[in-house]
Amino acid sequence: MLVMGFETSCDETAVAILKEKSSNVEIVSEIVLSQVSKHTSYGGVVPEIAAREHLKNIDEITRSALNQCGKKISDIDAFSCTLGPGLLGGLIIGSNYSKSLSLALNKPYYAVNHLQAHILISKMEHNLTFPFLSLLVSGGHSLFVVGKKYNKYQIIGETLDDALGEAFDKTAKILGLGYPGGPEIEKLAKTSKNEKDFNFPRPLINKKNCDLSFSGLKTAIRRTVVKDLNLAEKAEIANNFQNAVCDCLIQKSNLAIDYFKKKFPEGKSFIFSGGVASNNFLKEKFKSLCKKKKH
Repeated sequence: MLVMGFETSCDETAVAILKEKSSNVEIVSEIVLSQVSKHTSYGGVVPEIAAREHLKNIDEITRSALNQCGKKISDIDAFSCTLGPGLLGGLIIGSNYSKSLSLALNKPYYAVNHLQAHILISKMEHNLTFPFLSLLVSGGHSLFVVGKKYNKYQIIGETLDDALGEAFDKTAKILGLGYPGGPEIEKLAKTSKNEKDFNFPRPLINKKNCDLSFSGLKTAIRRTVVKDLNLAEKAEIANNFQNAVCDCLIQKSNLAIDYFKKKFPEGKSFIFSGGVASNNFLKEKFKSLCKKKKH
């Protein structure tokens, strides 16, 4: 069985063709077209520009995905697409295009939840069983989720204001760095000599719940940054920001894991997912946490 999937929820137009292989799934073709160059000067994604770029490119990359694996559109057995959450304009482009193919070829169509996909992608590489705990941190979302079944989830904590990915992007913009901000912050923080502690706030860190908050941290950085900072000073701020974020995530993850173990003693897995999870500094901290928690 061949399934063609579409992703247009933000600033990347992506098409993949997957093949069911015994109990696993194999990616036989994948094309991802980034729009970073279109949004860099704005310091973030502009929804209208993103939608126009999806519309302009989706047909071409669909053809490229088929050519990459030597298939025709008639060979596809089913179609799927991200239907939300995300930027409305982009979601409309992707869903309308994929639904049109489904109707024209009289093939099944499956809508995919963006956050569910972030979490379940781990099943493609790991022997992941339900129930499990996930911390999902991305440009638009930050939440702790218990996966009970493939279609049943429980949110046990979430950001009360900004998503972590947004906080990274806005902090990078304040420091005059490039976009996307996450990789730029991490790269700059690595050059820090740990010479100065700005005592940035750790919002909600002492609250005995799994909720997160990042707007106060972002505001503290804006108040700290002055004109004409040199690169070394920016590196110290980036390092302090990253440490503050890490302290919040680790503390709340400790609480989330304790709750999960109590309520779901049969659960064995903790998943760190979403775009922000590609930050190597954070990944190493979570590896240490999971080893300590034996999770």
